[in-house]
Amino acid sequence: MKQSKVFFRTMKLMGKRCPIYLAGIFFMSTGWAMFTVMSSLLMKNVVDAAQTGDTERMRNVIILNILGGIASMLIYRAAAITYNVEAKRAYGKVCKLLYAHEVRLPYAYYEEHHSGDFMSKLSYDLEKVGSIYGSRLRRTVTPILQVTVFLIPMLLLSWQLTLCLISVNTIMFLTNGVFIKPMQKVAKTLSATNGKMTEKLSNLLQGMEQARMYAAGKKTVEEFVEQNHLYAKQSRRKIIYTACLESANSGFDLLCALAFLMVGIYFVGEGYTTLGSLTAIYSLYGSFTNQFLQLGRYLPELVGCLANASNIFAFLEEEEEPVNWYKDGQNVCEKNGDMAVEMRDIVFSYRADKPLLEKAFMQVKTGESVAVIGPSGCGKTTLSKLLLGLYPVESGEIRLFGKSYGDLTNEEIRQQIAYVPQEPYLFQGSIKENIRVGRIDATDEEIIEAAKLAYAHDFIEKLENGYDTEVGERGNRLSGGQRQRIAIARAIIKNAPLILLDEATSALDNESEQLVNEALKGLHGQRTLLMIAHRPSTIALADRTHSLALLRNSEGATP
Repeated sequence: MKQSKVFFRTMKLMGKRCPIYLAGIFFMSTGWAMFTVMSSLLMKNVVDAAQTGDTERMRNVIILNILGGIASMLIYRAAAITYNVEAKRAYGKVCKLLYAHEVRLPYAYYEEHHSGDFMSKLSYDLEKVGSIYGSRLRRTVTPILQVTVFLIPMLLLSWQLTLCLISVNTIMFLTNGVFIKPMQKVAKTLSATNGKMTEKLSNLLQGMEQARMYAAGKKTVEEFVEQNHLYAKQSRRKIIYTACLESANSGFDLLCALAFLMVGIYFVGEGYTTLGSLTAIYSLYGSFTNQFLQLGRYLPELVGCLANASNIFAFLEEEEEPVNWYKDGQNVCEKNGDMAVEMRDIVFSYRADKPLLEKAFMQVKTGESVAVIGPSGCGKTTLSKLLLGLYPVESGEIRLFGKSYGDLTNEEIRQQIAYVPQEPYLFQGSIKENIRVGRIDATDEEIIEAAKLAYAHDFIEKLENGYDTEVGERGNRLSGGQRQRIAIARAIIKNAPLILLDEATSALDNESEQLVNEALKGLHGQRTLLMIAHRPSTIALADRTHSLALLRNSEGATP
């Protein structure tokens, strides 16, 4: 995407507030410039009055300049407040868009991308986009506006001397333009490297035990260090470019000052300008040249930030999960009010050349408990993803309590299913808060009742802070069995008619497995249970089993 398109798209995100934001920059820049002009004109008139001895004129000029300066500062202050408010508002809007888009992405995106990739976008790239609104655009536009304001009185005072200054500063600006492409390239490299660093760091933090125990962990550390060195190398390159910019600008500033004095003295001597005008131009010259320097410095930095904005827009263009995967129900199944789940002629694959489910068939009656069995890798977990509406089937139909998935939104589907995965995720917070995730408006009494049904109440009561005990990151302060029972309590309190359990006991020890199975026994007959399982003790809880091999035969009868 071209930088100009990225820039206009960045501004377009502000919507109707964009003109207010730009007006803030305009009046903030011109207000401060007018204050500088007032000061310079005051100096000119003081010098001219001192030469002529006209004290009456001096008093009137001073009063007018002071009033003009006060008006300029009031304009500047009001515009600065407006600008800062709108810049914060714009950054907040981008954050909101990004986070809202993140949670609406299809499940496949998270399976195909490392979390460190979009964590980098949510931190590094987002921060750079925020700096466009917060400083980079203003620092690029302000020099143009202020130079324009300075040029008007400078040309009126001495157009010959002013044209000489413009020529020298134009050469300086073109020299700074050489650094635009290198700065843009460095910005892109830094963004990509930061993403890889975040990925490696995320791997280390989430797999700390494995990192300590296995050689691959050491390799991950080495890869992180390598990316860190690369980031440092690119950062040094950026610092070198910035230092070259600063050095070139400082050198030009010194040469321009010397040239100005020499040319100015010559012009006064030849009568092209007066001493008062020369004094005013000289007082404006410092600000005039400084603004040229600022433009040469911040334009490459703005272009670099636009490269980060391009990454954000690419992320925002990722296709979101639709409200409904299926536009119209195919009506393969005949409506049966006694069935909680019906699957017929289901075809699905992650890759076109590797089909996973072909002509799958299954029926689960309301209130029934069914265990889905089959060898590892045959697609049992994929079955749960299809039921949860995380992926669409390629052909065939799924019905939930008599309604086709073509007639239900993904949200409606998920409202009717409580899901307990093999490794449940617990959020940072208390046990009570984690159970309440199932239903936000649940009372404390309902939470305790759900915990009792999940055989979690007893161990929770023995903890020092009971239900207010902090579970730690990902629930690492609790055992696997404890986490699983809290997850079941969360599923119970949701009050969904169907509970889907994906290998809920496969990673537990015998004691924990027994307690979880007791919780599942308590749910027997109260809810429809669909258990993806391979442990005999869990399978024994079911009214019947359903082999995934039979799911591949649409004509096969369920056992």
